[in-house]
Parts: sequence; C-alpha cells; structure tokens
Amino acid sequence: MEFEKVLRNRASVRKYNGRMPDDETIQKVIDAALLSPIVRWHKFHLSVVTDKEVIQLAEDAANEYAKTKEPRKFMYGAPVWIILSGERHTDNDPVTEKMKNDNLFWNVGSIIENMELEAVSLGLASCGMNATIVAVREKPEVKKALEVPEGYDVLASVLIGYTDDEPNERQVNYGLIPVSYVK
Repeated sequence: MEFEKVLRNRASVRKYNGRMPDDETIQKVIDAALLSPIVRWHKFHLSVVTDKEVIQLAEDAANEYAKTKEPRKFMYGAPVWIILSGERHTDNDPVTEKMKNDNLFWNVGSIIENMELEAVSLGLASCGMNATIVAVREKPEVKKALEVPEGYDVLASVLIGYTDDEPNERQVNYGLIPVSYVK
C-alpha cells in the first residue's frame, strides 16, 4: 500500500470482528516495532498477547481502575494486544537520568506508530490502548501474566486485528495543530 494511503487510513479502530491474524502477519507488526528509530540506551520489551484469559484479566483491571458501574469492553474484541514495557533510568547523575527518562517517551511514540502504520499496510485495524496500561501498572499479578520483565514499567500498547468496517480515508486537518514556520 502506498505510504500516503497508509497515513490517511490509519485510525483508532474500536470494533474488531475477532478474526486472528496469522503468526507471520503479527511478526511483521513486531518487525516494524524493531525497525523504529530508538535511542539504544533504553531497554524495552514487547509482550504479544493473544491469550483471551490474559486479555480479560487486563480488561478487568481497567474496569476496576476506572470504577465503571457496568463493565466496559476496553479491548474492543481485538484478538491481539501488544504491550511495550521498558526500564526507567536511575543514574547517579540527576541531569543524565532526567534527560534519558524524558527521552523514553519519544521512543515509545516511534515504536507504537511504526506498529500501527504496519498494521494498516497489512490490512489490519489498530488502536493505541492506554486505559488498560494505566490500570495494569499497579497490578503485579497482571504484569506477570503479561510477562513484563522485573523492574520494567508498562509504557504503551496497541491492539491489532481485523474489522468489518471500511477504512475512512482522513484528510489533513490544518486546525488540529498550529504550525509555525520559522524562516
């Protein structure tokens, strides 16, 4: 798929049909994460979750965290959940530590965006998932089920799968982010 079309078709999809992508397709999404521009001093880990019970465990944690009266389907029926975790820096130099930890989220954005764009190019739907990540941070038993390495924080995640909805090609919204051109 042409890159411009991938950009315009990328959207946060919140309705999946339950069809599981094959292992090769999932691996291509992971490969896109591994091709992301990242600063090499960060230690990251990806957990690829297809176990419905583990996904439900995280969804339950999100409902508990959000204090919902009625359970919500935070995972939208997506069959694949990819979690990015990483180690925060604790250097002896507070300036270096702050710079490295501030830089961490630049890397996180690159990794998640690469996976979402690759998913679109493969005909998959995707959605960056934050609610479950926030909920899971304080749940060691869920982090263990997700195979998050000891000492790592869950940082971000993305859902992938197939949808029956047709992509809605987006147009550039020039009012979304003000732009200054300094010449």
